[in-house]
Amino acid sequence: MANELLVRDVVLLAYKAFDGNVRGKTMLQKRVYFLSVFLKADLGYEAHYYGPYSEEVATANAEMKSLGFLSESVTGWGVDQRGFEMARYDYSLSEAGVKIAEKKAASHPELWQRIFGAAQVIKDAGNLDYMELSIAAKAYYVLTKLNRKATLVDISAMLPKFGWTVSEQELRKATSFLAKTNLIPQA
Repeated sequence: MANELLVRDVVLLAYKAFDGNVRGKTMLQKRVYFLSVFLKADLGYEAHYYGPYSEEVATANAEMKSLGFLSESVTGWGVDQRGFEMARYDYSLSEAGVKIAEKKAASHPELWQRIFGAAQVIKDAGNLDYMELSIAAKAYYVLTKLNRKATLVDISAMLPKFGWTVSEQELRKATSFLAKTNLIPQA
C-alpha cells in the first residue's frame, strides 16, 4: 500500500514541476507514474484501461481540489457510441495551491529536487500527448513485469494480457520516449 503523505506530496509537487497545470486526468496519472518510477516510490499504481493507474493519486488530486489548492475546468467532447458523455478535466494550482507547493518544496528540498529533475527528464524526452504518454507508461509497466528484459515483440505480446491494444508504430514511439528518459537502453 502506498504512503498517503508521500502520494499527496508527490502530486502537489508534480503540479509545481509541470508549470502548475495538467491537461486531463490521464496526463496527471501518467506524469505521476513516471515520477514514481524515477523516485522508486510506490504510489499505488496497477494495470488499468489507460495504462498504470493509482487510486491514491486520484484521491490526492480530489482532496487538493476540495481544499481549494486546485482549480478544475471541464471541456465537453460530446457523447461516445454508448451514450456516455465525454469530457476532459484540466487542473491548475490555485493561488493557495501555489503557496502550499512552494512551502512543501522548501520544507522537503531533497524530494522537490528529485521531482523537479525527473519532470525535466520527462519534458526533455518529448512533448507527448496523453495517449502517447499512456502507451509509454503501458510499455514500461510491461517491462517491469518482464524484469526489464524484453524485445518489442515481447512487450507487444504482453500488452493484451493487461487488456491493452497498441500498434507497432505507437510502441516504437513509446520506446523512443523511454530511451530518451534513460529508462531503457538506446536502440
